[in-house]
Amino acid sequence: MEQKSPVLVILNSDSQRPYANQLAALLGYPGANVVIGTGHDAAHYIESNQLSVKYIALFIGSRKLEVMAELDDLARVCEPGTQLVVAGETNDIQFYRALIERGVTDYFTTPVDIELMSKSLLKYGTGSTTNNSTVISFMSAAAGDGSSSVALNVGYALAKEFNAKTIIIDMDYQFGMTAKNLDLSSPFGIKELLEHPDRGIDSTLLQRMVVGYNSNLDIIAAPNELRFQPNIQPEVIRDLLNALQEKYKFIILDLPHIWSPWIASAFSYSDAIILVAQLWLKSVTHSSRMLNVWRDMGVNPQHIRVAINRSGAKYKEGVAIKDFERVCNIPISYFLPNDIKTVVTAENLGKTVIEVGKSRLAAEYINLAESLRSLKEPTNTPMTGKLAFSPHSTNKMG
Repeated sequence: MEQKSPVLVILNSDSQRPYANQLAALLGYPGANVVIGTGHDAAHYIESNQLSVKYIALFIGSRKLEVMAELDDLARVCEPGTQLVVAGETNDIQFYRALIERGVTDYFTTPVDIELMSKSLLKYGTGSTTNNSTVISFMSAAAGDGSSSVALNVGYALAKEFNAKTIIIDMDYQFGMTAKNLDLSSPFGIKELLEHPDRGIDSTLLQRMVVGYNSNLDIIAAPNELRFQPNIQPEVIRDLLNALQEKYKFIILDLPHIWSPWIASAFSYSDAIILVAQLWLKSVTHSSRMLNVWRDMGVNPQHIRVAINRSGAKYKEGVAIKDFERVCNIPISYFLPNDIKTVVTAENLGKTVIEVGKSRLAAEYINLAESLRSLKEPTNTPMTGKLAFSPHSTNKMG
């Protein structure tokens, strides 16, 4: 249990504790405050420990009407804006409506999809009720596997080949090269937000952060100079994505090869996570470790896809395709051919591989982009509330 965590999970039994760990990770925190009991017990816990909580998940089991008094007790000790979701066995529209009237953000019938629960907690904290954008995260399994190049070319393909308004956010705060690879100059970029998180996101800030490459493709660059990594809170990433969703069809997150709470949080917003790997020992080892962590924290396995970069390259530690899939327990979705000549030419020209001309590699980037175009599907849950915590309501959590 992390005393400083703003996440509180109220469980029926200790056997449900993995739910708390998964939810905290998806929200971007290393741990959660856990109470085994009822909402009354949790209210007492908050008061006794003088906790400041932002996110509450209340598991009620078969309890029903008695939960209303628990919610009132929690409302008494929680700060305005606290997001609360409830999970229980009851599938009753009248009960659902009663919870929403009490200010509950969302209701899920058990068994619960923890990833959907985390998205509900994060999404409605902004007041946003629509989301037509597709968020795609790219990460290398091992340093040098090339996820940034894949993210850049897929982003370009979505923008140019499929005429979709696209933005690439270079989240590799210390060593990001996306803007430089396109010969773009950007004095601001992502550091404008991450170094001043309390400022809030408005049109002026976005204008300073974004640099255009063509009519459909924009970039938010990493800092030009080496800087210490700031402490990134998940709410900052959430607010940025919500602001960008108003303008862009596709939001590409080029994530660094690190593991941290904010990376986990970024995954919770993603409609697809592309793990870029190579068929060599170091990459398969890291792939297996990362995939296991992602599964443990509750990432939907249907959102994860593996792309083998530099396919066909011969390494001393070469790993067979079947062995990679067996060790990592996941099928490989994409193979990107090894074409060093084209890659070097593109880098020297400050262009994407697709712009250099026709090649097998360019064709595979376009195919990968094509497979991601229709990712966005409506979320179907037995019950879901989207008008929670109205500031004009009485006796509500926020």
